[in-house]
Amino acid sequence: MRTLTDIEIQIIKDRLDRCLIAYVEIYDELLDHYITALEQTPEEEFDRKKNALDYEFSWSIIKQMEKDLQKVAWRELMNTAKSSYKVWTLSWKKIGVLMLTSLILIPIFHFAGEEFYYVAAMMFFVILIGSAIYYNRKKYGFTLSISPGKHQPKHIMAAMFFGSQGLVFGVINLFAQLLPKFLQNTPYENFTPILFLFLGTLLLAFSWVVFTSINLKTFKLIKS
Repeated sequence: MRTLTDIEIQIIKDRLDRCLIAYVEIYDELLDHYITALEQTPEEEFDRKKNALDYEFSWSIIKQMEKDLQKVAWRELMNTAKSSYKVWTLSWKKIGVLMLTSLILIPIFHFAGEEFYYVAAMMFFVILIGSAIYYNRKKYGFTLSISPGKHQPKHIMAAMFFGSQGLVFGVINLFAQLLPKFLQNTPYENFTPILFLFLGTLLLAFSWVVFTSINLKTFKLIKS
């Protein structure tokens, strides 16, 4: 076994960068797999072995790995979300924070009235921005560039988290917009402020509880 030179490692990274790999987990695992395999290869065989690895992990194979990882991560996220709402299993610290949050929301609701939901939605997006910074603190920000030199892989659980928040916001926002219209001119019209309080609180609670329960787990995709 030998140690790869800086140039050889950069050659590997250049190839992986050209693949525009979506997730950090796949990038890191492939990099480790390449290095481990090539360290066991004589220097004169480096190019041949690397080309063989490139063929083994072609662009289509990497895209399939991304799809497989998304399925595993989404299942992990859903399990986390479901278990997060078992309040009796939460630590006293989390229960205390939820109670404190509820107490803080009451005067906000009293001040904002029916606009409370929109205040909650704004706070929801603040949580998302904070989550983006936290989960990608080693690789700040997202980029829309497809240039290999600017492309930055994302953490899969962060991507799934943001995706779930978009879904939750869409569903809750639909209820927030439609239900008050259905309640208009009915005996239940006065319940509209309470409805906004409930939906706004639900939006913030889901975001916070799932965010604090998630771990950036390592998902092994390449079989040894």
